[in-house]
Formats: sequence, C-alpha cells, structure tokens
Amino acid sequence: MGHKFDMNKLKKLDDPERLKVFDASTKLKEFGLRAGMVVLDVGTGAGFYIPYLSEAVGEKGKVYAIDIAEEAVRYAADKVRDLGLKNVEVLKSEENSVPLPDNSVDFVFMAFVFHELDDPVRFLKELCRVAKPNAYLALIDWKKEERDKGPPPEEVYSEWEVGLLLEEAGLRVGRVIEVSPYAFGFYAMFPEDCHLR
Repeated sequence: MGHKFDMNKLKKLDDPERLKVFDASTKLKEFGLRAGMVVLDVGTGAGFYIPYLSEAVGEKGKVYAIDIAEEAVRYAADKVRDLGLKNVEVLKSEENSVPLPDNSVDFVFMAFVFHELDDPVRFLKELCRVAKPNAYLALIDWKKEERDKGPPPEEVYSEWEVGLLLEEAGLRVGRVIEVSPYAFGFYAMFPEDCHLR
C-alpha cells in the first residue's frame, strides 16, 4: 500500500482515544508478551504504546522502538525520557533495515504500520533476521471496511491479504483476532528457518 502517515499529525498518535481502537493495557498479554522479553516496536510514531510495552516486559526486559521518521524518533525519545523509562531505547531505522543484530528480539509489535509498508514481504524478511527463533509477531491493523477512524479501506490490507504476505515471508500464522470494531490482530511466529525462506 505504501501510503505514509503525515508527520504533521504526529501528536494525534498520542491521543488516549487510541485505546478504543487497540487497548494495549489488556490485549498485549493475549499476544504472548511476557516479562523479560526483548521487544521491537515497529513504527513507534509518537510512542503511544511504549509505556504499555515497557511495563509488560519489566525491568529485566527491553523495548527497542523504531521509526523511519526523524520527527517521530525525537518525539518518542522525549516521551521515554519524560516518563523515566529505563528499559526503552528509541532508534532511527530505514524501511527495510532494522538497526539491531541478528536473533536479538523475542517479540515484534506492529500497530497500524503494516499498510504503510512499500514492500511488506521484504520488510518481514528483515524482521526474520532480527527475530530469535520462535519469536512472536503481534500485528495490529485497520479492518478493510468503512469506519469512522483511520485511513480509507482502499489504503489497507484485508486480513486474508495480510495472512498471505506473512506466509510468503516465511512466518507461521497462528490466529487472527478482533481487537476492536476498527482493527484486527495477527498472532504469528518467526520459525527457526524464517530468514532462509
């Protein structure tokens, strides 16, 4: 799809109303997030979900929050500093290049980003590189239907299309869940040979 979020509306991404679309405080555990995990927050934007991820992994865990937009990285880094989150690092990335070593992440979190990717399979293969064998993917995105929030339906993928792209990239799709009237969530796993496919 490839349509990128307008960074002039960055503060809109920090609105507590977003919990009506995806309530991270209750839903993250359903995706398998636990204390001590190393998490990659892809396309962190304003860092809205960072406090929830940070709390879920605890002081023995780590959150790497990445974004391709410099404004978003600055905004999220300021938020992390202001909240005093010691287990979070905000990093600038490129769309198909994650600034982390191979096999370093237990859990990949992508909220409302997948539809913005120019080449989803290529990006997923990069995630295969940084994911540990059997790491989890929690992918949340907009439903491909008329709704009063989010981008128009023609700018997002259907659940079926997302599933096919995940499989093409070598991931194992576990299940699809409804996370709100506006959004769906994919639970998937990065198999041991994911980066070889």
